[in-house]
Amino acid sequence: MRPEHKCPKTDFIFLSRFEAEQPGEKKPPLPDWLTDCLTGRQIPFSNKDNIRQKALRFLLDEKGYLKADISVDRTVVFTLDGEDVYSPVDIAINVGGLTCMVWKCASGSLVSRERQVIASSRLLEECVVALAVVTNGEDLELIDTVSENVLETGFQAVPSRRDLLEKVREMVPKKMKTSKIIYEQRILYTYDAISCAPNCTPRASS
Repeated sequence: MRPEHKCPKTDFIFLSRFEAEQPGEKKPPLPDWLTDCLTGRQIPFSNKDNIRQKALRFLLDEKGYLKADISVDRTVVFTLDGEDVYSPVDIAINVGGLTCMVWKCASGSLVSRERQVIASSRLLEECVVALAVVTNGEDLELIDTVSENVLETGFQAVPSRRDLLEKVREMVPKKMKTSKIIYEQRILYTYDAISCAPNCTPRASS
């Protein structure tokens, strides 16, 4: 059985519009539901989904992406030490027939999530996904997943759909070396275990 990916923890909610500006000021209650901008359906509120919905609206409204370009909760699947592991990818972008950008949406430090999203980009498909993005809803890093370098910061760093289509024509798909796959798997599993413990697990449940 595949695990439940939505972590119930609310310890690290990062929502500036709900934070009181003055000490002692009463904070508005968090909403129970969010409207998914891809489907129009109501989804239960979570920290990740709140950040992800902001990212999705940005991609659709400001960067010209189509709903058909976007997948949410694709899953990196592998077996580690005899156990099945499932690690969700928050957003994956496919244009020109190539998956060329993946996103990690999580509160807190961007730097602490860089290696996690790079590992996801290297394991999601047979070839490495060339670009990765990590965002906490307030700031953003665009990462070259081959060199592991941060290319730019801020939402303006995200290429538009038109620009990404141009980049796709120049991209040469790169496969992971077999000897490095297990290394990336261990990195991804460790990040997922740390970020979600103790309330959920990246491993499959029986």
